[in-house]
Amino acid sequence: MDKKPNYVFNEYDRSPSRELIEKNRRKRKLRKRRLTLLGIILLIILGYIVSPLSKVMSVNVKGNSQLSKELIVQESGITNHTYHLFLNNDKIKDNLKKTGLVTKAYVTHNILGSVSIEVQEAGLVAYMELDKKTYVVTEEGKLIQLVEGMNYTGLKQIPKISGFTDLNVVEELASQYASIPVAIRNAVSDIVYYPEKGYDARVALILDDGKKLIVDIEGMKDTLSPTRFNYSAYMQSKSDVCVFSFEGRNLYMTKCE
Repeated sequence: MDKKPNYVFNEYDRSPSRELIEKNRRKRKLRKRRLTLLGIILLIILGYIVSPLSKVMSVNVKGNSQLSKELIVQESGITNHTYHLFLNNDKIKDNLKKTGLVTKAYVTHNILGSVSIEVQEAGLVAYMELDKKTYVVTEEGKLIQLVEGMNYTGLKQIPKISGFTDLNVVEELASQYASIPVAIRNAVSDIVYYPEKGYDARVALILDDGKKLIVDIEGMKDTLSPTRFNYSAYMQSKSDVCVFSFEGRNLYMTKCE
């Protein structure tokens, strides 16, 4: 019987060094492709960042009637250099609310660089003129100086504050007055500084019918709260009284002349 030939394979028929060289060449080629692709991506990103397309292209403002669009955009913190991809809607809302002029804000933006801001403006409850400057008191109790972009044309229709020279005292007054019952605020025509002996920080709330509520600024909201002073009931049962003076826990009434 013929014997089958024995085949012997030499393990060095393929050169290990050649395979290593080829493997390294493929790695270098792959690495080069990756670096090229990464470079292209970085160039695209850099080109986009430096182009106008990355910035806020337009801002649409809704709901404003007393505040100009320019003022709202300025207070929002948005500028011509703002990147719309990095916009923080909550931050814009906070910026607007901190002004005291906006009670609510809704903000949206899209990838095309368009921003939409819808605001709810704060109502005004009083105003004051001092040293050729005009200040308003918002419904949230903030005292704010009018600047360009605040187009409040109906100030004569709300109570005027007079007789004060210290803005710190007026700020306290604003905080307190905004918190008294709406029924009383609606009846007030003027707020006059009314110091008396032993009571320096007092005001007289002059009502539309000429009656006066004289009260300390500090603690005004508590003094005129419904639990301590039922305004409607007093106006009916004490219709012959023209001056209601609050001194501590006591209420003194002076009849009309």
